[in-house]
Amino acid sequence: MLILLLFLTAAYLAGLFLENEFNRRALSSFRYVIHVNGIRGKTSTCRAIDAALRTHYRVFTKTTGTDAVCIGVDGAEHPVKRLGPANIHEQIRTIRKARKEGAEVLILECMAVRPDLQKIAQERILRSKISIITNVRYDHTFEMGDTLPEIAESLSAVIPDHGILISADPHAEEYWGEKCRQRGTRLITCPSTDTAAENEGIALAVARTLGIPESDAWDGLSRTKQDFGIRRVYRLGEVSGRQLAFLNLFSANDPQSTESNLADELRGAAKDSPADELREVKKNSPAGELRAPAEVIFLYNHRLDRPDRAILFAKHFVPLHRDARWFISGKGGALAARFFREAGAENIRILGEKELTPEVLRNMIRTTDPADKTVPAARSECIPRILITGIGNIKGPAYHLIETLESGRT
Repeated sequence: MLILLLFLTAAYLAGLFLENEFNRRALSSFRYVIHVNGIRGKTSTCRAIDAALRTHYRVFTKTTGTDAVCIGVDGAEHPVKRLGPANIHEQIRTIRKARKEGAEVLILECMAVRPDLQKIAQERILRSKISIITNVRYDHTFEMGDTLPEIAESLSAVIPDHGILISADPHAEEYWGEKCRQRGTRLITCPSTDTAAENEGIALAVARTLGIPESDAWDGLSRTKQDFGIRRVYRLGEVSGRQLAFLNLFSANDPQSTESNLADELRGAAKDSPADELREVKKNSPAGELRAPAEVIFLYNHRLDRPDRAILFAKHFVPLHRDARWFISGKGGALAARFFREAGAENIRILGEKELTPEVLRNMIRTTDPADKTVPAARSECIPRILITGIGNIKGPAYHLIETLESGRT
């Protein structure tokens, strides 16, 4: 028995050694390996970098967003097939596939949440010399910490030695400047208050680092294919004499990104709104925005395995919108409802696991819209009178709703 145990141990160690050697050789075949980490926008940033670099290099990219996909050297997308839960070990298979396709640049979205696994992904698997930390927001607090500095420290596990770190976070120097200097790593910052501009800014910074002219990088960015479930407004007709629209922010996930995206959308709508219909945003919302005359209603899609996200929204988002109407979908939504009530929201309705469709959204409004809120239709078709905003999580009922809206079945 002891001999068998020793043999199996030796075989296991030999397997690890060979796997590490094969992985090292595969990595050496690429000119650049880019590791993309951060709280929000990782998938969009991967796609933006891919598009910007594809003008000059053979690029292979793997994202782990709403639907994990590989973008091959030929530009074709293929879903990542998994037999079980996501595991960082699949990055090794991706590296081999990229080498087989003859990629010059490999872009990988970080799969790990726990800091120790991020460190393993960076130092033992990817060994990238160019790392991205998109931003620091409130999310994954159970694994990363309760404060932004703690979350930033967790994300710092991907900082390379003697390499380059690129970030759009406005506090990047404060979070990682000294750590980068200690490691002989160059910190490049490209802060922005706009989510889409963050992704583009990082992509342009990577392109400059790799010697690509900015005009070529912009040309590539213009052809970026977006991930499923990105921010988008869908028109749903008229209910109770008001124009109805749905704003998809399910993939924003964290409260800061959700508030920022909502403000961006309302600010954009306000540009087309008559001046006498504009009203100033509340003082505790991002300063300077003017909101279009729409009632904003929130549809929070809950995930049973992400109670931390409901806690974060209750703490950092609900107090900004406590007077709004709230609908909660998904399994275990009663827990989110409890958190939101404790945060000051009163008008809450739990939808449960029922299927979400455009007609369900319209009925939500019909059955809860007081008669005294019925007003004439908006003077401009581009200004919705009711804006249902989907937030929280995209998996579950929300995913099927977006599939339906994308197919045009309204």
